[in-house]
Amino acid sequence: MVGDSALADTVSDIAFHDPAQVQDTTDTLPPVRCEKTWLTTIENSKVWKLQQGAIVFKAKMAIDADGSPRAYCPDNRGLDYTANAGGPGNWYGIVTNERGEPVIQKDTDPCPGCYVSPTTLSDKMLPKDNPLKYCNSEKIPFIVLPKKVLDLGGIRIGDLAYVYNTNNRKSCFALFADGGPAGKLGEGSIYLAEQLGIRSNPRSGGASEGIIYLVFPRSGKGNGYMPALEEIDQMAARELQKLGGKGIIECLGL
Repeated sequence: MVGDSALADTVSDIAFHDPAQVQDTTDTLPPVRCEKTWLTTIENSKVWKLQQGAIVFKAKMAIDADGSPRAYCPDNRGLDYTANAGGPGNWYGIVTNERGEPVIQKDTDPCPGCYVSPTTLSDKMLPKDNPLKYCNSEKIPFIVLPKKVLDLGGIRIGDLAYVYNTNNRKSCFALFADGGPAGKLGEGSIYLAEQLGIRSNPRSGGASEGIIYLVFPRSGKGNGYMPALEEIDQMAARELQKLGGKGIIECLGL
């Protein structure tokens, strides 16, 4: 059990993008409660629901390049293999036009000549062929979840998360920004991997085990809204504090 502590203790050792944006407080933390209920198992990773409502699991971390303007390019010149975005007639990782053809970035876009790669989380103010509409894997810490976990956990796009690397004790707050394939669990953005000390190359990086994902259902502002890094930190820190701080990770015994 964690004793009384300030928010500064709650979030110390977490990768912050601007620590000055995270408010210190003298409010005491609630006691850590470790009771959890098993929901499902995906790729040998058990998914649990905490008594307070948060969803937690320990899994690998594959690297998702989606949302980066450099994610996919013709002739496999992108950060990831173009095959990982689908193919003719079934482009699921690339924005297509009315004829089903991949949209190519213009000279005025961030990566001219490359494809536009979407994420489920997007900015409702921008058109679908604008690469800035989507959650950039190189600039935003985000996680990927399959539909089964969303349904069982009451999670919606844009919710907040806390991700902890048990291999080196590094951690980072994140967004749930992209849906993943059924039967797969454990995936994060390039930026998130960098913050966690994980090899971030989408083609060859990732971690085979030891990554804890703690997701806070109904904690975000929903799809259409793209929070800044400081706001991600602020909102997720408050959610972690409700669980008693980072001590919840050790308490869970995952």
